[in-house]
Amino acid sequence: MPASSKSGTVGHKRRRMKKGRSSPEESEIYRNLQTLGNQLSLLHDQYDFITDPALIDGCIYEIKSVQMKYKYYIRLCRERGLY
Repeated sequence: MPASSKSGTVGHKRRRMKKGRSSPEESEIYRNLQTLGNQLSLLHDQYDFITDPALIDGCIYEIKSVQMKYKYYIRLCRERGLY
């Protein structure tokens, strides 16, 4: 995948979360965002090196799946005023 297409993914953007104490639920949301961002990064790295068409297709589906989960948690943050 060219570097230019990577920049459009949600996992590679850095966002500022509100500082201060957070509830256990908020901490879990932040942890999930961190984990999903890391997964996206790893999947993009994996995508760059695989050559088998079936594995490429599978990797694309995994990337889309993780992106949707990431967007869900970003939406939760916005709805709760954490973002």
